[in-house]
Amino acid sequence: MQHKVTAGRKRLSGGTMNHADSGSTRGAQTSPSHQPEAQRLEAREGDGGKTRLCCEPVRVLIVDNDMSSADSLELMLHAFGHSQTRVAYSGHAALAIGAEFRPDVALLEINLLDMSGYAVAQSLREQAQTRELRLIALTSSREHAGRELARVAGFERYLLKPVAASEMSELVRRGSL
Repeated sequence: MQHKVTAGRKRLSGGTMNHADSGSTRGAQTSPSHQPEAQRLEAREGDGGKTRLCCEPVRVLIVDNDMSSADSLELMLHAFGHSQTRVAYSGHAALAIGAEFRPDVALLEINLLDMSGYAVAQSLREQAQTRELRLIALTSSREHAGRELARVAGFERYLLKPVAASEMSELVRRGSL
């Protein structure tokens, strides 16, 4: 059975989608048959009008137990050219995928079902493969104590859902400059 979001990805990409689902605890991986360019060109001020490579691909781990939310976020990132993504639907899956995938950025829901996002963040920081990972907290909770907990856990941003697509893309891209 094909997920609705995967069908939407096919329409947006104009190609085919390869979808590998490792079960409810391991997450999923979806990749378009034609990847966006790995690097983008950008003219910079002060370089005499020369164009140079500015952005390396960013590896993004999306962690959310709400499958629709996680898959939609992945779709949005793909639309903005961030094609190196993995999705985990649980904290335990995030830890397993993080060790193998070695993401640059994790977009991490704080209120996971199997463990807190703070615990996932701490565990990711303890792994050698993900020690330098940039952490961005996502939540629907407006609880002020959560912001302080996120800061202590090493999150660079604490975002309330829903997050504007352009803002999310910029936050992900910013780490690649």
